[in-house]
Amino acid sequence: MPPAQAAAAESPIHALVIDDDDVDRERLARLLKRCGTEIRIAEAASKTSALAELRGRRADFSFIFLDFKLDDGDGRELLPDIWESVGSDCVVIAVTGCGTERAAAEAIKLGIHEYLSKGDLSAERVASAIDEGLQWIEVHRRMRAAEQELVHKSLHDALTDLPNRHVFFDRLERQCATFRRDSLPFAVLMMDLDRFKQVNDQLGHAAGDQLLIEVGRRLGGALREVDTVARLGGDEFAVLLPGVPTLELAESMGQRLVDALERAVPLSGGVVSVGASLGIAVCPQHGNEAGTLMNRADNAMYRAKRGLDKVVLYDSLEPSSTSILDRIVLLGEVELALQRQEFQWYSQPKVHLPTRRVVGFEALARWTHSRYGPIPADTFITAIEDSKLVLPFTLATVERVLGQLQQLERLAPDDPELGFSVNVSARVLQHGGFVDELLSRLDASGVDPRRLVLELTETALISNPVQAKAVLERLSQRGVALAIDDFGAGFTSFGYLRDFAVREIKLDKSYILNLPEQAFDQSLVSCLAVFCRSLGLRLLAEGVENDACWRQLLMLGCEYGQGYGIGRPMPFEAVPDWLAAWGRPHH
Repeated sequence: MPPAQAAAAESPIHALVIDDDDVDRERLARLLKRCGTEIRIAEAASKTSALAELRGRRADFSFIFLDFKLDDGDGRELLPDIWESVGSDCVVIAVTGCGTERAAAEAIKLGIHEYLSKGDLSAERVASAIDEGLQWIEVHRRMRAAEQELVHKSLHDALTDLPNRHVFFDRLERQCATFRRDSLPFAVLMMDLDRFKQVNDQLGHAAGDQLLIEVGRRLGGALREVDTVARLGGDEFAVLLPGVPTLELAESMGQRLVDALERAVPLSGGVVSVGASLGIAVCPQHGNEAGTLMNRADNAMYRAKRGLDKVVLYDSLEPSSTSILDRIVLLGEVELALQRQEFQWYSQPKVHLPTRRVVGFEALARWTHSRYGPIPADTFITAIEDSKLVLPFTLATVERVLGQLQQLERLAPDDPELGFSVNVSARVLQHGGFVDELLSRLDASGVDPRRLVLELTETALISNPVQAKAVLERLSQRGVALAIDDFGAGFTSFGYLRDFAVREIKLDKSYILNLPEQAFDQSLVSCLAVFCRSLGLRLLAEGVENDACWRQLLMLGCEYGQGYGIGRPMPFEAVPDWLAAWGRPHH
């Protein structure tokens, strides 16, 4: 018995035969019963009786055999009702007397899986159609399960399985919108662990992971179903409490969470007690905007870390910033850095893994402050993206990259694919003058537009898809390419691959770093490789750290990579020497 039939043999198949000819229905029913699999058959002699069967036994049928010519109309008109009543997992097989190739092609376009002519109907052909249909159902089920798991992973922290920062901020924004509409109060809590670093240092990172998992479990157990607890990163957690009208109630609920973490936690390396510091901001007393409430809860949390009270409400007299790093990235500092040209743009190579051919570089901004030294990129990029400086910063990046591309063209005049990627914020796409300014600078540089790639996150595309599509279509018409950055790290969707002219998908490094141990990540890479190859897209893996990862990506069909195992970000001045060294056989 074929594998699909064997898998289905445990439970009967439900089939509906729709045909107005009594003899043809009886003949097909006999052929179905010879398939070697238990098939429960229902019959309908007209569109009307077929609709009664579909609506009376919703989601029962996995196979429908449909004749096109029925006494009361065209059988193909039933297809919308079939999809609505039974769902997309149902296999529809046309069994009709008008067996022309054109009719078969048109049927396939309508979503019909197989086309059987009554003239050459046989037990073998019916059995083959059943088996192929069962295989299709199984593949469809696996793909849907993989997509659901991918969506879950993109919305949840991989370690604790709590909602991640994307989900938290989305729910916080929704809660703020609800308050503006219905005046329903709520509280935002920020929390981090007091002695987490000591656990990592003394017992190791495995014990630290155990601790974070237990913390997530305890926080979830201390909250209501309507509440949201998320892990933002490291040992930092955030909590959203809808329907909390008073400061006293918010403080009481915060204390319950801190108390839950005071109890000792047994770990493989011993028993630890870490405790937590928690800050609270309440809407509307402390603001009604998501960013304001998060900042104020964060400030209260830092005051809790400095004092004896482990649960602290935001105090309007508290300074708006509590760390040197926050103060030095005030927008005035960033603006001065732009004027003084303190920013540098490093280049990180991307390669074709099977041939080791360099296919481009990504431009990554770096900033060394004149007083405080190197500033983490995430810190100043976040400040820039939330300000009016996002457009001038992006254009400064483009200007620098175009100058580097001019030099790159001289290094590799015969390789038009060797170019640079520039990260672009969603807010830049909303700026009316961005496209004109970029194209003007591109024309003035004389650089081949195919060498310039814009990298956008999934969030940037779905935040305003209509405007994003209009902007990117203009750029695509000029040859500027689009790459999807951090694929799988946000609200993953395949719709924009149809709606936007995408050249490259960059799979987020969270799926690559533990690739040898994660069967799901391996399956995801393999499926995406096939998917991208069928659409002519590049699938590039971020986070290629070593040769073992390189080899496994090749085995899974992923042909492009970027990461420290290929090359670290380097000043552009170092690129020619790096290219020369990379091309040597002994490298």
